[in-house]
Amino acid sequence: MNISPKQRRSALTGVIGVALICIAAWPAVATGLSALHLDWHPSGDWGLLSMRIEDVGYTTPLLGPYSRFGWNHPGPLLYWVLAGPYHLLGWSARSMLAATAFLNATALGGSVALAWRRGRLPLAALSALALSLLTHTMGPELLRDPWNPYITMLPVILFVLLCWSGVEGDRWAWPLAIAVGSFVLQSHIGYALIIIGVLVAAAVMSWRNRGEVPILPTAHRARSLLLATTALVTFVCWIPVLIDQFFDTGNLGAIASYFLHSSDHPAGLHDAVAQAAANLPWRDATWLGTLQPTGADGAVEGGQFLALIVPLVAFALALVAAARTRARSAARFQILTGVAVASGVLATSRITGPMFGYLIRWWWVLAMLGWLSIIWSFFEAAMLASRSPVAIRRVLPLAVVALGLLSSFRLASATAHAADRALPPEASNSLLLHDLLPPLIGTLGTLPEVHSVRVETVNSTWGTMADGVRFELNHKGINVVVDPGFAYKFGEQRSANRVDADAVVWVVHGDAVRIWGQLPNVRTIAIWDPLTTEERAAYVVDETLLQQQLNAAGRPDLASALTNGGGGVDSGSVGLPGVDQELVTRVESIRRKGDPIGLFLSLTPH
Repeated sequence: MNISPKQRRSALTGVIGVALICIAAWPAVATGLSALHLDWHPSGDWGLLSMRIEDVGYTTPLLGPYSRFGWNHPGPLLYWVLAGPYHLLGWSARSMLAATAFLNATALGGSVALAWRRGRLPLAALSALALSLLTHTMGPELLRDPWNPYITMLPVILFVLLCWSGVEGDRWAWPLAIAVGSFVLQSHIGYALIIIGVLVAAAVMSWRNRGEVPILPTAHRARSLLLATTALVTFVCWIPVLIDQFFDTGNLGAIASYFLHSSDHPAGLHDAVAQAAANLPWRDATWLGTLQPTGADGAVEGGQFLALIVPLVAFALALVAAARTRARSAARFQILTGVAVASGVLATSRITGPMFGYLIRWWWVLAMLGWLSIIWSFFEAAMLASRSPVAIRRVLPLAVVALGLLSSFRLASATAHAADRALPPEASNSLLLHDLLPPLIGTLGTLPEVHSVRVETVNSTWGTMADGVRFELNHKGINVVVDPGFAYKFGEQRSANRVDADAVVWVVHGDAVRIWGQLPNVRTIAIWDPLTTEERAAYVVDETLLQQQLNAAGRPDLASALTNGGGGVDSGSVGLPGVDQELVTRVESIRRKGDPIGLFLSLTPH
């Protein structure tokens, strides 16, 4: 059979396009596969996420992850979306990491596929290169991290490209955009202004462009199918949120009340623009791996406003070039990314408390999208400009595709091969739980009268290890009971108001381990200590002396930090009168080895 040159070119184009999609998704796929071989015991927020994912289908969550402000993020789609692959991949905490990685692989591959549709191979190649740069900076750790500030990053890119496709006439993109946007917004309220801003801008552009591309299909059946599908997707995504608002906790009202009446002062536009200045410039770009300086409190520092001149000028020139050459589609893409960046500034301005890096990790995504749209507008302008030489029009697309294909492959390969060396979240806690949990589960297995357990933490600032214990108990089919004030984190079905605990597991840290082991009616289950008995006795003498010196110097907070796992003792005690710096150094060097941790059990009388 004879194959025409046109058919050969079409086949080659398809092979390259599929290759670019696979290259972009490769790091996330490799990261997910490596996660399936981990021996991981989640703690902290990851333990909570695992618990709530396992609730789907039993006591299905109607709300999203908890917020430190006492309410939940709007909706449960994070749990619902991960629940299926979580079950299929082995019903274990590591399957949550793998499911997250495969979700990100879908977002990456889908983004390149949309770029291919909108701008042929050149835009697909540029997108694959930009995404490979971004995922290289994220690394395998973030690509499989289900924590809601991170799992929402890459879907934002897919959402923007879906909105752009919808504006350009791909009407099937609208229900997909609503689904992806709902996932992002429900999982992290911080994205609300970005998602809503881009969606509104896309709707406005579609309305303005309706003469060229009708908003709805002209055929009655196709129009009805699109409207029904969009309505169904919206209903499924948001009905759990509405059910909770009107018949359960009223979480949406709590969110609105917080942002409308909170006494916490938001960052404001000045600090928000400073964050844009730290992330948008091409030079020292954070999404390309440059570390952003942090202050003493751990908050990331903003940049100089003058640093915005170059990205703003580049954005304006690219938009003008696209407009003058009638590269309307490229201009619309650029406008959407501009709206996303402006919405990101507004979202950043509303953040309360320290500006920790994880809170504004979306700037990596916004910066990448902004520069991708700028480069695409310049490319399209060069291809459409009447003065562009024919040779440029022929060579430029080939050069862009070759550069994108080769460079993205090299970057993706490096990221994918790093997957087996990547550590899971809270890896050090996992190692401790690996030793502590088996004795606990074994002991509870000998107590048939224990069906429900309350877990309490002692002498710990955050209680992350206790969350790891709670997940393991829940995973083994033992009911977990929590204080009613924390039921919004773990699910109302676990509130002590609804179920009584048959036993209490005490997760004890630091010096309290010695005391707890001597209490009556408390059974010692397991203890981990990095020191020998003699080393621990010598350390207790040094610690007691240092506490006395710190209290005498007027720093009881540092004295307390020695026993509750707090930090800053070494830096905070510098120059304090009467504080022996050699003693500080000796105590801190031992503390860095880790505080002792013990699990203790007491039965609850009924």
